Amino acid sequence: MSSTEEQPTGQGSPIVLAVDDEANVLAALKRSMRRWPWTVLTAEGGAQGLEILRQHPVAVVISDYQMPEMNGIEFLNEVRKSWPEIQRVMLTGNADLSMIEHLVNQSEVSRFLTKPWSDSQLKATLSECIERVHLTQSNQRFERELAERNKDLEQLNKQLERLVEERTQALVQAEKLAWLGRMAGGVAHEINNPLGGILAFVQLLQRAGVAEGSNKEAVEAIYSCAIRCKTIIDDLLSFARRPVLAEMEEIQMNTLLEKSWNIARLNPQLHDRALRFDLADELPLVAGQSSLIQQVVINLLQNAFQASHDDKAVVLRSRLDGSWVLVEVEDEGTGIPPDVLPQIFEPFFTTKEVGQGTGLGLAICYGIVQEHGGKLAVKSELGQGTMFSLRLKARGRGEGGPA
Repeated sequence: MSSTEEQPTGQGSPIVLAVDDEANVLAALKRSMRRWPWTVLTAEGGAQGLEILRQHPVAVVISDYQMPEMNGIEFLNEVRKSWPEIQRVMLTGNADLSMIEHLVNQSEVSRFLTKPWSDSQLKATLSECIERVHLTQSNQRFERELAERNKDLEQLNKQLERLVEERTQALVQAEKLAWLGRMAGGVAHEINNPLGGILAFVQLLQRAGVAEGSNKEAVEAIYSCAIRCKTIIDDLLSFARRPVLAEMEEIQMNTLLEKSWNIARLNPQLHDRALRFDLADELPLVAGQSSLIQQVVINLLQNAFQASHDDKAVVLRSRLDGSWVLVEVEDEGTGIPPDVLPQIFEPFFTTKEVGQGTGLGLAICYGIVQEHGGKLAVKSELGQGTMFSLRLKARGRGEGGPA
């Protein structure tokens, strides 16, 4: 005999499964429950009951104790193993306390009913079981929601930690630049005066004709070293006293990039090098001081060419990225080691050979970009090359783009 359904109350109503080998008992149970807001299914044995459980989301099972083939204890044990969330009720005509204790211990039966039952007793028992099911489902739902909230909180905490770390690094960098700027200014002034005297005396020796023969080479060496020292001092002074941003200009970035390359290639070492332009059309204007932004671009171009072989081109790229105008300088050089990257914008840090750089160029560039409200970043892979990216806010664009 197949399962039957008594007065279904619609999708989502709790399902009660009654299992008994006597048809009159099942009929009596159906009559008792016909007025209640539950869907009632029936089975005439344990095997049929298990099949129904595989097909329907049953909330409560009422099972007779004495049944052929599979008795009530065996059936409810199978229910407990496969569907532990289902509430289990034993129906028996035997009120022996030892048997009841055995049922509770072996099958973890929630409740038991004796034959004959009263409708009020049946309703109270099933109502309590269904309430337990609802409570269990609510707890499971709350646990899932709590797990999702905890996952969201973990993500937010990670984002917050990252932001705090970034802001802390930015503050440390700004403080370091400020302190080194004050120090560099003092040192530069102290050295500049005696250095000016050295250059003046070298020029007097050259004009007086004293520097002849071997003396001439020595004087020229002194002059060359003094000029290099003066260049370093000029860099220090530039680092210490970058001009305060004057009234902002409207800058057309592509035009500025082309002018920057025209200036950079005046360096004899760069005159015959290949630069590949990849400039976007119709970029929005940016606000800034063009001479300072040119200084940044020229420095990045010089570094890119110095890091590349003579037969390798450097790419100068521009595009719009959200609310940012993005400039990228990319080379195919040897790349920067991962342990060096975090220090690349540190003052006085350089990867160049001794005598090839002071380590101030990128630190100065970093400060200029920060003062313009922009971002200067680097990506590099050993053996593949390096790309510096400069971001400046586009005029008339809302907040957005990469953080």
